[in-house]
Amino acid sequence: MAVEQASVLAQIQSVRDSLPPEIAQNVRARSELLQAAKKLVADLESPGDICERVVYQYVEIASIKVAIDLGIFKILEAAHGPKSVAELAEETKADPVLMGRIMRSLASLLAVNNTDLGLYTSNKVSKTFTVPKFAAGVKMSLDWAIPNWLQMPAWLEEIGYQNPSVGSDTTVKRAFKTDESGFQIISRIPGLLDAFSLHMSAFHEGRANWLDFYPVEEEMFKGFHSGDPEATMFIDIGGALGSEVMALKQKYPQCPGKLVLEDLPHVVEQVGKTDIMEAIPYDMFTPQPIKGARVYYLRNVLHDWTDDKCREVLRTVSAAMTPGYSKILINEWVVSEQHPTSFMTIMDLTMMCVWASGERTAVQWKELVESVGLRIARIYDPGDRVSESIIEITLKEGQCGE
Repeated sequence: MAVEQASVLAQIQSVRDSLPPEIAQNVRARSELLQAAKKLVADLESPGDICERVVYQYVEIASIKVAIDLGIFKILEAAHGPKSVAELAEETKADPVLMGRIMRSLASLLAVNNTDLGLYTSNKVSKTFTVPKFAAGVKMSLDWAIPNWLQMPAWLEEIGYQNPSVGSDTTVKRAFKTDESGFQIISRIPGLLDAFSLHMSAFHEGRANWLDFYPVEEEMFKGFHSGDPEATMFIDIGGALGSEVMALKQKYPQCPGKLVLEDLPHVVEQVGKTDIMEAIPYDMFTPQPIKGARVYYLRNVLHDWTDDKCREVLRTVSAAMTPGYSKILINEWVVSEQHPTSFMTIMDLTMMCVWASGERTAVQWKELVESVGLRIARIYDPGDRVSESIIEITLKEGQCGE
């Protein structure tokens, strides 16, 4: 048995040592290897291991938050060698006994390296949380997501285990003891709005961008009304500060036509002066002001809204579309019925708790789109199980914009 165990450990170590550095940039290969590793862990876990992991998981994020607040990760990254508990306690002004407990916890979670008795160095995990956009996610989770998740069991029992569909009746009022909307709460909790916005910039980290797999030149440029100087190529609806517009122009400098960003006034006013796009204040539940654009694009917008509100958005867009020319591109997850990823399902239940909305399967996307008289022309799959798809939507044949 000992020989077999040593052999297995040697094989695992050999796999670790043989991983090429470029694997981190290959989304599909990395996701498949991570899934295989998770299955290996699941096979090895005893019932006690499983219980420990599930029941005490929030201690991990709490420990990470303490380390961020004390600046431990930044100290370790800047250090020229291992740091002792005493040195860390002195630099952070924390009690040495407490520091020892914190560091043992972080080491057990593989968040720092324990190089010798009481000596610690940074590693991949600790370095990740020295990056503001990732550290912001910890605050967002503790101050916003976790309070809502904790209310989910009682809330679902209270509504008779029916699928939530009313955006005003969610875990939010239970978690925060208020009738305020989620957006209002995020805005009033100190630092949460900034943390939320900052973390959203990291939301797509490590996943494929739609420009990497959608045939832009064939499906957007070909047939574009390039002879019309006023023709609009691309409108990013609810596109925040316009990162997708800028990414499109960066990848395709020759992109013809006007590029437009639409979002609420308080968002658009934060967009700096640029010649790349036109930024227009716009509420997506009101009539679309630009008619006959080639592409109306929505990225991770509809998962924030119930089906009824999504229908309102889709109707305003369809009313502006030119038959046989305009299309809607929805850049969101298409959740697999058979092999959903854990993060997709986590986000689905989070959207359910907070907004009574969620991530959608292919069948649910089809039902939603067809319920407003549109059709899905094609779903472009990034091919890696973790990235968002492109759902290409057109008017039905013979249909005109409303």
